[in-house]
Amino acid sequence: MSEAPPAAAPAPAGKAGKKEKKNQAKKKPPSNLVIPPKKPKLTKAERRALQEQQRAAKAGEKAGGAKKGGGEQQQQGGQQEKKGQQQQDLSSSADASKSKQNQKPDSSETSKSGKEEESHEENRTLDIFAHLSNYHELPNPHAPEWTSTLHPAVIELGMQYASGSIRGGQARCRSMLEVFLQVFDDYEPPEDTTSDYRSHLDHMVLKPSFTFWTTKCRQHCVSMGNAFTFCKLAVASLDRDSTWEKAKDILKDTLDRYMHERMDIANQAITEHAMKKIANGDVILTFGNSHAIRVLLTTAKKEGLDFYVWIADSRPLFEGKDMLAALEEAGISCGYIQLNALTYVLKQINKVFLGASALMSNGAVFGRVGTACVAMLANDSHIPVLVCCETYKISNKVQLESITHNELGNPDALAELPEGPASSCLSNWRESKTLKLLNLMYDVTPPDFVSGIITEVGIIPSTSVAVLLREMNPQDAAY
Repeated sequence: MSEAPPAAAPAPAGKAGKKEKKNQAKKKPPSNLVIPPKKPKLTKAERRALQEQQRAAKAGEKAGGAKKGGGEQQQQGGQQEKKGQQQQDLSSSADASKSKQNQKPDSSETSKSGKEEESHEENRTLDIFAHLSNYHELPNPHAPEWTSTLHPAVIELGMQYASGSIRGGQARCRSMLEVFLQVFDDYEPPEDTTSDYRSHLDHMVLKPSFTFWTTKCRQHCVSMGNAFTFCKLAVASLDRDSTWEKAKDILKDTLDRYMHERMDIANQAITEHAMKKIANGDVILTFGNSHAIRVLLTTAKKEGLDFYVWIADSRPLFEGKDMLAALEEAGISCGYIQLNALTYVLKQINKVFLGASALMSNGAVFGRVGTACVAMLANDSHIPVLVCCETYKISNKVQLESITHNELGNPDALAELPEGPASSCLSNWRESKTLKLLNLMYDVTPPDFVSGIITEVGIIPSTSVAVLLREMNPQDAAY
């Protein structure tokens, strides 16, 4: 049999006892050491009062530092008295802070809270969209600050922007350039021959007009911004020594060519590329009212193609009704549905053609609100989604969602409903403190939901928008 391993020998009791005594001796504080009691925790008001007293004591020391003899003794005595009174002041400040909390607010505090409530009542936007500019009401066209500095055509166009009589990226951009042509006809350069009429025209005519449209009427779209940048470059490239009559002819010819080549010819080229994707018997879906889509469908009908069009629409603008009237006039068979009924007709759809207000450099489509819903449902049903957009609507910005940059419409338009329980609830929505109405004008369609983008240069994937932006840079265009 194997023997068991020997157990470990226990440590001698004498050594262990000595170690324990040494540890206990180390732990015990010395008899002559006086440990002060812990300081009580001060409140916020008490800490402030203590800081103020310390600052006052330091200021007194500096002020009395120049005195000698009896003055120093008096100062030391005063400091001792101040230090002796600190505890009493701390207790009194704590009591005062508690009494202030129990007392009612002063009139100044009530006035501040009243102003905050008034501003809260005026701002009826959700907090997540508070960074967006509020909806612009109709400006006063007879205000002296505008009539004395702006051309009458500029004020009239601004009223049309604000009232909504002119909508759509291309319509708004074209009307802006046409007004600039009228402004150029009536413009008179300064009499001072030493001044540069190019700078005067830019800073005193073009910029104030564009500022009035964007700040007092309606937020500008990407197409307007690109066209305005091109217009300023055209003014800056004029010869300073040439007469204004000659420069005016150059400017008018430049803007005419811009509208003709970047809008009219671009729509024709988009139509030629997109018609190759339409076959007889197709059932096409579109959303809202897009000028490029309208030109495409009416031209395809004139070419003898036989197809059916479903027009999806949404409130509160109901822009699809204008598209429906234009297609019916062209003899195209159409169907009209609301956006919430789109799933009932998706089984019939072969292709989806959508318009766009802008193309972001990352390939996202910035369009009328509801465009992203149509593209998402079509992509989920494996239906090709083709976006028709001109190259002058391409933006150099990147946008991943519709929160960072957007436009707010009239919230009262959402409350306009047929008679019923819902209309009675929304008729006095401003009186409700818990109800807010949000009328977003645009949304962002991710590039994954888009099968192809049809431009005047051809059909490109969403990933090629950045390359197209570099090629179509207005600074390198030969105008």
